[in-house]
Amino acid sequence: MIILDDRGLPDRIGDLEIVSRLGRRPITHAFHDVDGTHSLIREWPPVMSAILSWVIANGLPEGYDTGENAADIAARVDSLRTEETDRFAMESAGLAALTQMEWAIRRALQEGAVSPPGGPLDEREAAANAEIIRAIWRGQERFPHIPDSSRVRDFVAAHTPRLFRLYESVLAKASRDRNLAAARKDPAAWRVPGSLEFLERLRAAGVKNYFVTGAVVSSAERPEGMMEEIIALGFKVGPGELVESVQGSDWDRKMPKHEVMGRLLRDLGIRGEQVLVVGDGRSEVQAGVAMGAAVLSRLPRGAGRLRELHRTLGTNYIVPHYREPALEGLLRREEA
Repeated sequence: MIILDDRGLPDRIGDLEIVSRLGRRPITHAFHDVDGTHSLIREWPPVMSAILSWVIANGLPEGYDTGENAADIAARVDSLRTEETDRFAMESAGLAALTQMEWAIRRALQEGAVSPPGGPLDEREAAANAEIIRAIWRGQERFPHIPDSSRVRDFVAAHTPRLFRLYESVLAKASRDRNLAAARKDPAAWRVPGSLEFLERLRAAGVKNYFVTGAVVSSAERPEGMMEEIIALGFKVGPGELVESVQGSDWDRKMPKHEVMGRLLRDLGIRGEQVLVVGDGRSEVQAGVAMGAAVLSRLPRGAGRLRELHRTLGTNYIVPHYREPALEGLLRREEA
């Protein structure tokens, strides 16, 4: 088994930063984010920023989700990005893509770039819309306490799946397909350093690994989207394999990570204290902290703003990659 033990370790050892100590505990399962945590294929933040800023400026004109428009946006990614959308893309990492799309649509409503059927938002609708925008930036994905009107809610629900598909189309054209082809030739170059070995060490010690992603996931038998990327990188998926299963999102139904992880806990019959959550996004860190798991943030050395955000969110440990020798001291294999 794997024993997590930070007793006696300094606050910084090599490139491992201990933010909040947990002492000693056994780890039986690990829930891992994929993109940015183990995979480098997507390079999605610039594309996300471009899509968000385009919607805020242009609304949702007729034919906005056509292939022609996707190609046009893909060709102009860098010129479309703004400081606001760059920051939101970075700080919203890990949220369901449908939530990120909702934020863009609601910002367009706020700016008057688009209106729902019946005309612009009234004062009460505008106030609720603004509150939801702020809530999403704080990492919330459900808003039952905010009195959103049915016409605004229905308008947003009708367009978020279409915008999600546009985003994936732009991403494929801008970076994903090119990088996936390169990853099939040289998988190691597109994995976070030490990623495969880290997963293998956990599995060899009896830890069951699960991937939890905000991207749409297909089956291993007919891989598409994120599953294509996982397989290209050499991560074998299936019961007893390196990764037991991949839990993903849906084109039309929001699936926040805290809900997916909560369902995993129930299905597996385990407690949060038995789990190691590994990720680079807000949502997996918040979910891990809320369920009492050990949380390891995988963030580059130069990601100062994100590192500070993860500290604020309550992560336990920060590491830039999985080749850090101190990880073996923190996560030690012991015979059961």
